[in-house]
Amino acid sequence: MRKERVFWGLAFILGGIFLVISKLGLFPNVNIFSLLLTVFFVVVIVKSLFHMNFPGVLFPIAFLCIIYDEQLGITSITPWTVLIAALLGSIGLSMIFHNHNKWVQHTKYHHEDNKFEEIDVEDESHVIFRNSFNSTTKYINADDFEKADFNCSFGALKVYFDNAVMRNDNAVVRINASFSGVELYVPKTWNVVDKTNGLFGAIDEKNKSDKVTTNTLTLVGDISFSGVEIIYI
Repeated sequence: MRKERVFWGLAFILGGIFLVISKLGLFPNVNIFSLLLTVFFVVVIVKSLFHMNFPGVLFPIAFLCIIYDEQLGITSITPWTVLIAALLGSIGLSMIFHNHNKWVQHTKYHHEDNKFEEIDVEDESHVIFRNSFNSTTKYINADDFEKADFNCSFGALKVYFDNAVMRNDNAVVRINASFSGVELYVPKTWNVVDKTNGLFGAIDEKNKSDKVTTNTLTLVGDISFSGVEIIYI
């Protein structure tokens, strides 16, 4: 994705500039490692703001407070106080602005060639499901499955696709996960393509086979402080 490469390319350039400046002695009390972390966290904050990803904003701020606690004179509240404050703030903002993370009606979400539209109801081809502070299992039994939107915050979500039939042999699933665990159970004949954005998150695959691929499931979205596990059944 061109925008993604440009974004991180500028971040590395900025890191190089900070590195040169630090060697010139303009920041005598800050080491190179701290400067590089600062660049990384600032990039994460800016990127998270565009997606209204509150943990992605508050936790990098907390880490910056820890890095520069002596310069800021806040050593008495680092590290645990600022980390707990970031956690509580993330929970509170996620609850208050929960509905703001919905797709805007009649506005398309672009992720390379994948497009989404706001769907307020669940039908056979479009599935929307949200889970917060809960553990939930979801079964997709659609005969013409095309796309889905799963939002999970501070919870656990299991989704079974073994009874789903794709409309055109391909479908797109958008996952927004924060401080959660998501398990996707898909048929062994499906090919899963990962195009998600991750902030301290990971996607793992289990039981993947070499069978002939009949369908393609593309994953997009944001994974923050979460784990997504793809289990082939």
